[in-house]
Order: sequence, then structure tokens, then C-alpha cells
Amino acid sequence: MLKMALFYGILGGLLYGLAQTSVLTYMHPDLKFIFVFLLFQTYLTFNLAQLGLKNEGEKFIPFQMISLTIRFILSVVFIGYFAYIHTPNMVLFASNFFVLYLCSTNFEIFGLLRNLRRF
Repeated sequence: MLKMALFYGILGGLLYGLAQTSVLTYMHPDLKFIFVFLLFQTYLTFNLAQLGLKNEGEKFIPFQMISLTIRFILSVVFIGYFAYIHTPNMVLFASNFFVLYLCSTNFEIFGLLRNLRRF
């Protein structure tokens, strides 16, 4: 949990720093919503994975697969909602979302691989 908080703290600080520079043209104004959504999503999937680690990790892999599926479905719904409300510059929004999504998923995959080595 501490590593997750540290990762998102660094990522948030990096995004805030980038927003203060001329790179702002490549960042969508709703980037804050994307960041908070991915933070919530990671917290939710982290808690599901922790449930899978109970009883000596008996159901770790099914819970991890469920959490990845939930993460994907929530992401599609999130993008669909912003497309439905006609967010301006949707291509920039989607590209910013997928860059942050891949960063957070990469962080989760490394954690998953580290936990799978125990089994």
C-alpha cells in the first residue's frame, strides 16, 4: 500500500510539474479526473488482490484476474462516459488516459509478478 501511495504521489507531482510548463498543450484539462479515477481504480483492485491473498493465497490468481477485468470494464465505461458528454478534444483525452492507464497498469503488473513468484 505504501508503494502504491508513493507511486501515485510521484506521478501526481510529475503531472503537476508538467502542468506548470509549456507541455500543458499536450495535457487535457480533465487530466485531474483521469488521475483520480485511476487512483480509485488501483485502490479498488489492490483491495481485491488482498482478499485473494487471504488463506495463504489460495484464491490469489482468480481474484487478480477479476480485478484486471473490473479495471478494464471501468476504464471502458469511463472513456465512454466522457465521449457521451462530448468532451472537447476527445483524442487528447483518450491519449492522456491511456498513457496514465499504462503507467498504472505497468506498476500493478510488476507487483503481480513479484507476488506470483511466491506460488
